[in-house]
Amino acid sequence: MESNKTVFLAKNISELLYQVKNVSGLKIVGGCSSIKTLPEKTLSVRDIAELKTIVVKERFIDFGPAVTLNEIINVGEERVPQALYEAAKSVANYFMRNVATIGGNICASVAEPKALKRTLYAPLLALGATLRFRNTENQLSATLPFAKFEGVPEKQVLIGVRVPNDDWDVSIFRRVGPQNSLSENSASFCFLARTQGNVLSSVRLAFAGPIVLQDSELETKLLGARLPLNEKTIQDWTDAAALAFDKACAEREWSRPLYKEEFLGLTRCSLNQLT
Repeated sequence: MESNKTVFLAKNISELLYQVKNVSGLKIVGGCSSIKTLPEKTLSVRDIAELKTIVVKERFIDFGPAVTLNEIINVGEERVPQALYEAAKSVANYFMRNVATIGGNICASVAEPKALKRTLYAPLLALGATLRFRNTENQLSATLPFAKFEGVPEKQVLIGVRVPNDDWDVSIFRRVGPQNSLSENSASFCFLARTQGNVLSSVRLAFAGPIVLQDSELETKLLGARLPLNEKTIQDWTDAAALAFDKACAEREWSRPLYKEEFLGLTRCSLNQLT
């Protein structure tokens, strides 16, 4: 280790919060699977037992931020939301998934203004995950919708990720770009739909990588549509998705025509799964 790097230790949340309160410039990390160079002062939460818990309820699952991707997978395909399960399985290889944590995947996605959104971002966004934080007084300070997460508040730590475990009739997750590594063009796609009888009652669409796309107005355009969808409905919604994609690219100053084609192809394919 470089002589100018300092690694701090904590055995539990209380010690972690003490370090956060008293060490200026301390960076909290998980398994460090995506960090090329350690910050000057770091503290890994990966071995804090209180942050490695998994609580499975009927309507949701609570994950501690230090839960590894393999531990998510080990909960079982029948208990973890399908999109999240498939996203976790798609990351690198067994050894990397044994190190990488859900908290690290989330926090690395917003580490800087134009940070690449990691693999779990789109499914967590589509599923409507929420995040819980604790302040240095060891009090629960906030519960934040994942869609509004822009970084861990100062002098606070992420202590929990709650993922709704709703039933979806269609659940699709796909990776875009390199399959076994991350690059500036990596992205993930998630589409969820629920029906009542032969009518669409809920739709979620998320795309995340160099850009983030989730548009509630776009999602509501399909609500109440009868199944199977006719070609005009599919084309109109795909066209609306294309406009939303262009808007997201303009906000991020990112343009990859091939990725737009792939996004729209996945969108159309997802709509065709609705029967």
